[in-house]
Amino acid sequence: MKIIIQISKLACVFSMIYLLATSCEDLMGDFLDKPPGVDVTEDTVFSTQINAEKFLMGIYRHGMYTDMPIMYQNDGRDAPFAAYCDEAEAAGWWVTSHAYNVAWTNPNDYTGDAGLWEARWRAIRSVNIFLDRINGVPDASPEYKKQAKGQALFIRGLCYFEMFKRYGGVPIVDNRFDLSDPENLKVPRATIEATVDFIIRDADAAAALLPDSWSSNYAGKATKGAALMLKSRTLLYAASPLTNTASPPLSLPGDDHLLICYGNTDLNRWKLAANAAKDVLDWAPGAGVHLLTGSNRSYQDVWEVPDNEEIIMTIKAWGPQSVASNLWGRMFNFYHTGNSATMVTQNFVEKYEKKDGTPQIWSPTGGNNLNQMYAELDPRFGQSVAYNGLYWNPDFPELRMYEDAPEPNQLTNLKTGYWLKKFIPAALNRTTPAIGVWNLYRLAEAYLNYAEALNEFEGPTPEAYAAVKTVRDRVGMPPFPAGLTQEQFRERIRNERSVELAFEEHRLWDIMRWVIAEQEGVMQGDFRGIKIYRDGADFRYTMHVFEQRQWKAGMYRIPFYQTEINKGYLVQNPGF
Repeated sequence: MKIIIQISKLACVFSMIYLLATSCEDLMGDFLDKPPGVDVTEDTVFSTQINAEKFLMGIYRHGMYTDMPIMYQNDGRDAPFAAYCDEAEAAGWWVTSHAYNVAWTNPNDYTGDAGLWEARWRAIRSVNIFLDRINGVPDASPEYKKQAKGQALFIRGLCYFEMFKRYGGVPIVDNRFDLSDPENLKVPRATIEATVDFIIRDADAAAALLPDSWSSNYAGKATKGAALMLKSRTLLYAASPLTNTASPPLSLPGDDHLLICYGNTDLNRWKLAANAAKDVLDWAPGAGVHLLTGSNRSYQDVWEVPDNEEIIMTIKAWGPQSVASNLWGRMFNFYHTGNSATMVTQNFVEKYEKKDGTPQIWSPTGGNNLNQMYAELDPRFGQSVAYNGLYWNPDFPELRMYEDAPEPNQLTNLKTGYWLKKFIPAALNRTTPAIGVWNLYRLAEAYLNYAEALNEFEGPTPEAYAAVKTVRDRVGMPPFPAGLTQEQFRERIRNERSVELAFEEHRLWDIMRWVIAEQEGVMQGDFRGIKIYRDGADFRYTMHVFEQRQWKAGMYRIPFYQTEINKGYLVQNPGF
């Protein structure tokens, strides 16, 4: 038997009656091949450790995914989440992020999460089956059962976190259903507090069962560090203004209010978030996890060197992809200009400081020293953003993004003056495919989680300063200035997260949890690019507005699909 890669389509996975009435053969058929004449039942799957392991690998497939587009079948998203916020713009006119950028979001067609709603519930159901049956596998060792349970609990917690950050409180399903009473299948939304508590219970239980690391042939499996990071990220989101409040951007009446916020503000939630991040930092040395240092491209190595020492968990979902693949075509389009690709906005470029830690000055009327300005920027800029004059690879030794540039140039569909560079391997060229590496958790995030939570709890403590310094030291950037107020440190740490974690599926959700979408140039207002012109040995630039984006407060919590609401036991989020 072997794992089947393609996932069969279900009309609607959260339809509990449909799911739980399907036969064991239907369920297991998605994960295991059936030789001719052999019935694969649930009992077959849990008759041996190797069959149970194959089932567990199927749970990984349904329960884990990346921000890279076209990774998950029918996920409804054809651009990175960067293009949904101020980080980027999708070049193709047909890309779904454009609808989101003009606040065209409704319960019948939410752009950006389509097939993943289905996948999460499939994963949760499979986890509950797995936990119910794993102890009965006759040839499975106690150690195998322990770590396998830990992996399943981690994936269930991760699925719930992804729903929590989108919807708020969601139905909690932690066991198999008794089909004798259909009313038991109508599970209402839990409160925000109950949802967060459930995720933390799964994360804590997983951390107690999982190893610190796996041998290289099992790289990509959940570890104790992954469970600790799940807890850290969950508590950080729970402590943030979108959730840790009695006054959300839009409210629901009565007790339903608690489905989208705690109903009060509690400073101690930031302390819990700080403690959880510190647990990750304390765990890391013993597991051999540390920031990559020692090279002027160590930051870039974080995503170009697979399974490096900074990575706590990587999602491994596909083999090498050619430049003609949907994956790379949606990230950049130097080779195939008909594809969409991702353009970095000038709004986001202006978050990069100069190497001395001071802001770079971008004139609204333009300037004539563009090469010098680029050279002055934080090294993370040139390792994340493709800009005019950058060496790409032997196919494109100098990117040409200036007007009237000779062929070959990179001007096709370019609105902003920049393309995305991060994640695209240097080894990828016309003839050599490359693997896309997506890091779900890396250690730098834990340092930034710790610094932010400490500052919110008690101001800019020495420990908060030290955590940020560790991250900035790696790229040669100076520490934050001494004597910052809590508000000043808040603005600096938010900017630092934007730069360090750029394009890694943090910025959009950070904007949401900080409730800053309405700020000019964040999720609404003028979105700017530059046009570049040769000017002797240097280049000059002019500013232009390529798009005016719109935002509505209901988008802080995305809507449940109307088909789910029509079943009568889910409360829709406000604004829809």
